[in-house]
Amino acid sequence: MSTFSTPAILLRRSVYGDYDLIITFLSLANGKITVIAKNAKKSRKRFAGLLELFSLLNMECRLPKGRGMAVLQAAALENPFADIRGDIMKTAYASYWAELINLWLEEGKPQARIFHLLHYCLDALNTGILGNEELSILFQLRFLSFSGLSPDFSECNCCHAGTDEIRSDWLVFELAKGGILCKGCSSSALSALKLSKGTVKQLLWIQANDLKKAGRLKFTRPALIEGLNFLERFIAFHIGREPKSLKFLRNLRSQKFKE
Repeated sequence: MSTFSTPAILLRRSVYGDYDLIITFLSLANGKITVIAKNAKKSRKRFAGLLELFSLLNMECRLPKGRGMAVLQAAALENPFADIRGDIMKTAYASYWAELINLWLEEGKPQARIFHLLHYCLDALNTGILGNEELSILFQLRFLSFSGLSPDFSECNCCHAGTDEIRSDWLVFELAKGGILCKGCSSSALSALKLSKGTVKQLLWIQANDLKKAGRLKFTRPALIEGLNFLERFIAFHIGREPKSLKFLRNLRSQKFKE
């Protein structure tokens, strides 16, 4: 049996039998991978305190000869991102990002850009150098870009008028078409959402700049709420279902913004 080692971020874990764990990682070398950690609940030496959600590990796995899951042989903790799990709002955002990756990515296909994106956002979430909501906008826009699903804010999807040419404070974004519509071309479709032009310009600016530069952009509270609601609806529409973690996240956020 062959083995491999790679940096990996723990996305999901579940109990299997009396002592084993089934764990899904986003790894640098192999993309999303699901492994079995045998006797992980029983052993206090090999995995004690290591297999926590969102942790960055260096893991070593053994591949089976035939079909079946890889077996987690050893793991070394690189960063536990412990401050995320100690904060319910941060945990909610990290859970949402992890679920998006788990739902969208295929098993065993390297996704280095998404790995580095998640690593960057978890580190920023853990240290608090950027706001939770701003980070989620950054994560979702980059995740969509790397997945080939970027919303098109550059021009009207129908008449092709550029965003700067449209003389209106509001635009319509049609989820099904993946682009904006000007007032003259606006749609009454159920998948149409109203967006302020100011929010659209901020999202365009984030798309055009790298993560560190984009993270310096300041949102007003209305633009922040509008941007988050749009991206979460856009992603759910194209994934085909609403992530389970999103309802909990929205409930927490609504309480925060009422304060």
